[in-house]
Amino acid sequence: MIIDINMPVADLIKDNDKLKNDLIGLGFNALANPLMVSTVGKKMSLKRGASMMKIENLEDKLKDLGYELIDSSQDPEVIERKKLIKSFIERLTAGEDLESVRADFRENFEGVSSAEIMDAEEELLASGMNKDEVRKLCDVHSSLFHGMTENENEKTSYDDSPFISYFAKENQKIKEILEKNDGDFEKLRGILANHYKKKGDLIYPVLKAKYNKPGPSDVMWAVDIEIVNNIKKGLKLKKDDLLNTSLERAKEMTYKEENILYPLMKDTLTSQDLAILYEDLADYDHDLVAYEKEEAESKSISEDNYIHFAKGKMRIDQLEAMLDTMEIEITFVDENDINAYYNNHQGAKLFKRPKSSLGREVYSCHPPQVESIVRGLIKDFKEGKRDSFKLVKNIGGKDIAIGYFAVRDKKGAYKGVLETVQDLSFYIDSINK
Repeated sequence: MIIDINMPVADLIKDNDKLKNDLIGLGFNALANPLMVSTVGKKMSLKRGASMMKIENLEDKLKDLGYELIDSSQDPEVIERKKLIKSFIERLTAGEDLESVRADFRENFEGVSSAEIMDAEEELLASGMNKDEVRKLCDVHSSLFHGMTENENEKTSYDDSPFISYFAKENQKIKEILEKNDGDFEKLRGILANHYKKKGDLIYPVLKAKYNKPGPSDVMWAVDIEIVNNIKKGLKLKKDDLLNTSLERAKEMTYKEENILYPLMKDTLTSQDLAILYEDLADYDHDLVAYEKEEAESKSISEDNYIHFAKGKMRIDQLEAMLDTMEIEITFVDENDINAYYNNHQGAKLFKRPKSSLGREVYSCHPPQVESIVRGLIKDFKEGKRDSFKLVKNIGGKDIAIGYFAVRDKKGAYKGVLETVQDLSFYIDSINK
């Protein structure tokens, strides 16, 4: 039997129980779950799945079982297209004139997909191209593809995805605001910060951590932050050139979202991913686009479902209600650096904690500029160099206590990290009376 290891796993095992059982035997245990097959399996190729699950020598093992393998991603035409895209981006990075490169690009391409653009840029990053240089030239790179992407030639519909549709509508509103440009950069900064925060919390991490698509996270996320910070800097220093440059970069970002990011999401994320992400949107502001929250099904908990502690016992529903009652934001990251739990108190939250980020590495939830700091702190906790890190920071005019605590069992074994965030306003006001 011939297998294309670049095809979605669900397509490969459809009506083929032998292949399904062989793959489960090789370590693809999730294929035993019909829900995983019908969701992730429809998007995940055998090749990428093996890489993410760290199944080594998959091709040799399948050949030993009698399968003949092909890899459509190694098709000469596909490889040549990718090489050409990379060469054009490299020419721009080297400083060649945009219009000259674009003219050559048009001669070789009738249309280019979001996946091709991302794959080419990611290969350049993986080959050692400086990330800061890629981010600096991100707008120039994307301007190469203006008028040439598949999405521009035939607009993608997102009617079947409330999550992507929401972002597409919000992005359109931002495009209109940027074109109008009434000069209120402080207001614009707030609008962009709100939109970029949603992308940073919800979109970039899931593409990188779950689907091994690090391009948006490694490049676009940092550019988002730079745009907002530079508007703030331009206002403070009264530098019109910096404000105008930031305005143009924000316009270019709307293009990248519309023609690269959203089509990539549609092609990559499962309906289950998108449903969870849409649910997570409920925690954010919706000044530009209306959000209709979908009611979640209530879960019944048996009366004898107790957890026994050293001093007493509680039912799960009692424990969850208690943790959600505390006016403290709680995050627990387990010993494998995986986001394991967030409480959900009903007050205003300083940091958003999307349900979609649970089960993923904590590092994927932080922008590139912060990730190394988080890694260093957790490394110190694991090595016993620290037990906690605490600070009080003024955020939005309020004094906020932020604490990180190494969680260890009675024998001192590392179990994870507890993060707490608390608004100190009540206590400070009481002391100052």
